[in-house]
Amino acid sequence: MIKDRWVFDDAYPTDILHRNEELNSLSRLLKPATAGGRAGDVLIHGPSGVGKTATARWMLRDLRRRAAVSSALIECSGQTANGIIHEAIEKYPKGTVVQRNQPRDELVATLETIVDEPFIIVLDEADVIPDLDILEDLLSVDLVSVIAITHEDNEWLNRVDRDIRPRFRGESQIEYQKYHVPELIDILEPRVEHGLMGQPADSYQLEWIADETGGVARWAIKTVLAAAELADERHHEYFHERDVTDAFDRAKAKIRKANLRSLPVPHLRLYELVREIGPASGDEMSEAYETHKEAIFAGRNKNPVGWRQACNYLSKMEDYDLITMPGKTNAKVYEVVDEELEAPVKFGPRETVELD
Repeated sequence: MIKDRWVFDDAYPTDILHRNEELNSLSRLLKPATAGGRAGDVLIHGPSGVGKTATARWMLRDLRRRAAVSSALIECSGQTANGIIHEAIEKYPKGTVVQRNQPRDELVATLETIVDEPFIIVLDEADVIPDLDILEDLLSVDLVSVIAITHEDNEWLNRVDRDIRPRFRGESQIEYQKYHVPELIDILEPRVEHGLMGQPADSYQLEWIADETGGVARWAIKTVLAAAELADERHHEYFHERDVTDAFDRAKAKIRKANLRSLPVPHLRLYELVREIGPASGDEMSEAYETHKEAIFAGRNKNPVGWRQACNYLSKMEDYDLITMPGKTNAKVYEVVDEELEAPVKFGPRETVELD
């Protein structure tokens, strides 16, 4: 039944549907680059799975076809500041060979030397960048501009240097909302046509999937794939009702696992801390973090962050549907969504601490 699994991948190149306003805003901000100037900086924000990265990727392809504009899309999860600059240098068409462990000022100097045309750097999942001073480094290069893709705007901006914040405020922000059901159906139909054989799903089933997934395109697309997998496993026919019913949780679990594996090691260890001791109150989590923070950041060439920054890490995991943390401040209760989902990292908090 599955003809081409790639069709259901996040990076699959496809037309961007129902994002005209967002595309127009992005095009306006990047337009100076088509005349050889520096593009505007952009903050794209909104929930997971609603087309933020896909839109940026599509726009950059379009710009490269029309003008001498270079770009680099950098996945920031697991990256250090040095790693991000190093990848930007490597992805620049006239890049050069540099060592990742070179001093940061040397990497910035190299970037400054080689960039001789508009260079747009997309920082995907910019919420998890541990040191946002990197923005000052990147923006110090004349023709470099930055598109930051985040879940939350204010939370991210509060971590940005005051002198740089104005670059990402006002008309430089583009907010993405969840899709409506008819819009999601329009997105699903070509995926079904190009990715599956025959006519495995009827219009009612696609409407059901679009409605149940709450406007999140990634979940809807992965649910179609999961339903096809289940149909292949069970009867090699069109989607049965049971296939669709079971596909929602199957797709969500796969997305959750992929999200977890994309996170940096300190996030993974912090997730394991929550998995081991949760449900835990804010006070319990804070106390446990203080006990384990050296181990959480061990081997990362970075000093442990304070509890406030650790809370930002936890918020990121909540955005990824990995943990729940309802309540306010110390009244929060921290717990993982799926106790069976284990992070791909060795970390045993129970070995050194037991909470009452």
